[in-house]
Amino acid sequence: MRSPPPEVVASWPRPNYVNPETRGPDLIVAGVITLVFAVVCLVLRMYVRLRIMRKTELDDWVMVVATFFSVAATISIILAFDRFGWKYHVWDLTLAKLISGRQASFATQAFFIPATLLCKISILLSYLRLAPQNSMFRRLSLIAPWIVGATTAIFWIVLFTECKPISSYWNLTRTAHDCLDETPILFAYAISSVFFDFFVWALPIPTIYRANLPLHQRLAIIALFSVGLFVVVAAAIRIYYLDIVLRETYDVTWEGTHLWQWVAVESNLGIICGCVPWLKMLVKSWWGKRAGGTAGGSGGASGSGAARIGPNPDGVQTIGSKGAVFRMDTLGRVPTGGREKGPYMDLESCYDVSEVETRPG
Repeated sequence: MRSPPPEVVASWPRPNYVNPETRGPDLIVAGVITLVFAVVCLVLRMYVRLRIMRKTELDDWVMVVATFFSVAATISIILAFDRFGWKYHVWDLTLAKLISGRQASFATQAFFIPATLLCKISILLSYLRLAPQNSMFRRLSLIAPWIVGATTAIFWIVLFTECKPISSYWNLTRTAHDCLDETPILFAYAISSVFFDFFVWALPIPTIYRANLPLHQRLAIIALFSVGLFVVVAAAIRIYYLDIVLRETYDVTWEGTHLWQWVAVESNLGIICGCVPWLKMLVKSWWGKRAGGTAGGSGGASGSGAARIGPNPDGVQTIGSKGAVFRMDTLGRVPTGGREKGPYMDLESCYDVSEVETRPG
């Protein structure tokens, strides 16, 4: 927090500790709505994995931990707004409120950084089920979590070491603060976060587009994954408000309301985007139950436009209808790159193979 020069303090109006001007509830509304959606999406994802697919993997549990940190960060932001003065002008705050607000700022960052990191790692790990063997996509999916993790861990460590003692971060009564300038640190983290968010979103797109599926289905899957663009946009907006708070104003509580609102939105959107691809499978499962076994009780699709699945002597299944055939192995994977035999892209985590519609031959 920048210390305002005396002439700036002199220009402030007289403090109003009784009935100060107050920000509207936008921050609380945005935080609560995105938090509820994030938790619901995680619960539904785990329902799919535990009850429908009856298996979980590391990325699922990493996302659970990420959600814990995101919940903590959002609650910290809401409490700071409602209890510690983030909805008031800085000149209407007592010294105790200013100190509490700085403590809340520290706690929020301590939760937010691991929340966004673990969310990215979970998504990157889930890509390993999509990535063909020996592909660049797979190599990047294996390497990226280490790069993202190491880079983000540096900023998290700096948060705890930029002030000595650590209480100098919020103890505004000290005459000399042994703290690093947090402006370049926060900007570096925010910019790197936008870059990694964009990288995580863009990484699977080329492979999905080259999958041996009809164009409209490839575009549908890409659209499903492109929900991640909302996280990139939220992170970019956060940079805009970060610049205002760090360089353009000393009324950091009043102007910082927008910044903290987008911190909460970004954190929770990451969870939502990481879980959305699983929800289509849930919808298909519920729709199948409502259909009451119209597929003839065989568990497969039926009808003139539906895909048919049948084994081949070589152990590789085919999906076909209307004269067109795609090859699929026993794990439900469709070949990518237009080749008949491997590598295969695992579609079970992002698309229901039973829904595949093929074009006329």
